Amino acid sequence: MKTILTTITACVTILLMSSCNQLSQQEEEFDTLMHKIIGVHDEVMPKMSEMSTLIKELESKIDTTTTGKSHANAQQDLKDSYDFMMTWMGDFSTSFPHGEENTFEDEEKFNSKMKILKEEEVKVNKLKEQINSSIDNAKKLLEKS
Repeated sequence: MKTILTTITACVTILLMSSCNQLSQQEEEFDTLMHKIIGVHDEVMPKMSEMSTLIKELESKIDTTTTGKSHANAQQDLKDSYDFMMTWMGDFSTSFPHGEENTFEDEEKFNSKMKILKEEEVKVNKLKEQINSSIDNAKKLLEKS
């Protein structure tokens, strides 16, 4: 009987330890993903002022000619990228408010937050691509004119 109790205790201990390790791995995955997303944000955030400058520079080049319309399109792409960044930041801070403790004890809540975080990773990478391409396009157009 003592052997059975010892075996059961050992099994429960192993299960608890492995679930703690799993939780720790989940926390690590969450933190790693969060750092990636914030890293992309931190990479593109300084480009906001560059986009504003390019929007102003393009303004004087806009007219009814084909070239002028290209400048207008480039300017609109920059404005759309700028707006995308502002919207993304607002949505992200609503989903993950600054100072909010992420509890990993409630598995359902954790899974929900993790799903949102993975969706945010896709969005922020799309945002980065859109910002970089709109800036590159605007610079090329301004170099030609």
